[in-house]
Amino acid sequence: MVCGYSKMIFKLEKYNGTHRIVSLAFDQDAYDNLLKKDLDFIYVDDNSLKLYPEDVIISTDEKIIDKIKSAHNYDVFELWENGKLITCYDDESLDNAFFVTGKCNSNCIMCPSPNVSRQKGKNSDVDKLIEIAKHIPSDTPHLTITGGEPFMIGRDIFRFIQYLHDKFTCTEFLFLTNGRIFAVDSFMKKFIETVPDNSIVAIPIHGSNAQINDMITQSKGSFAQTVKGIKKILKANIRVELRIVVSKLNASDLHDLALFISQEFSEVEYVSIMAMEMTGSARVNQDKVWISYKEAGRLAQDAALVLIENGIDVRLYNFPLCSVSKEFWTLCKKTISPYKIRYGEVCDECEMKKSCGGVFAGTLSLEKGELKAIV
Repeated sequence: MVCGYSKMIFKLEKYNGTHRIVSLAFDQDAYDNLLKKDLDFIYVDDNSLKLYPEDVIISTDEKIIDKIKSAHNYDVFELWENGKLITCYDDESLDNAFFVTGKCNSNCIMCPSPNVSRQKGKNSDVDKLIEIAKHIPSDTPHLTITGGEPFMIGRDIFRFIQYLHDKFTCTEFLFLTNGRIFAVDSFMKKFIETVPDNSIVAIPIHGSNAQINDMITQSKGSFAQTVKGIKKILKANIRVELRIVVSKLNASDLHDLALFISQEFSEVEYVSIMAMEMTGSARVNQDKVWISYKEAGRLAQDAALVLIENGIDVRLYNFPLCSVSKEFWTLCKKTISPYKIRYGEVCDECEMKKSCGGVFAGTLSLEKGELKAIV
């Protein structure tokens, strides 16, 4: 239900109860706080895991207790009937995300998810999403709402968004969506009514025209819907991040796309130009979409200059520092989830390794000859 980091999975030998969401407590303060809030939780001491409010021991396995001690107060887990315990939320991570559905109404040729997930992926149960959110501390700094296309579950998503709005008044929210649903007036109206105040909506745009964009999304009419949706969100004074994923299919259009954004969406918060993650459909369509980080970086820099010259902030996502010129390093952000980051052998010799975000695990094999040590 919640993703974005490497999950912990345990099997508790003494649990055979109902499915539930639980928090963790390692000290008396967390214990008292969770008990006061009437939340199900597991108290961890040196000898056992004890489930509350029942006050029953569900594990005395020393190996499990030692492993779970790497977690934190207020981490959230899903506890299954068979005793399987799976991480939902990491209280010390800024990379927590609600995965709403695998389904998507676009079929992007370079999507890192597999085609079967977009077509037949399961929807998360909204009541379960809300239950997880109940356990997450209200002062958590950041949460992402993602998919697939999260709005594919229909209007019930607004019940979840309303709950987030009411509980997390200080949290920054990032909504990852293709933006097409906002072309529909009734959905846009409901989103305006429920969206948390401190939110940003991140929308990919793949080309400067329908021919290129719709070829990449493999969905006719998606360009027109996305453009309309972006304009509606901006008109509602909701912050927008536009994302450009650089591939072989839009490489020659990046300059024109930057001009198009500058002319049509000058009010956006910023534009993120992104290197691909080569998994899922991207890997299947490698011959059609793959472009080296070095070439993608060169084209991204040109597009970035166009945007900056027009007063639009730019970020470069997923690019190792050796793939872009030094003057663009300040635009490069460490955006790859920690469990996906890989470095080549040559990176051990690089003076900038600690500042570099590395490459995706699924991309390393394609970039081994391209990565260079900066000395």
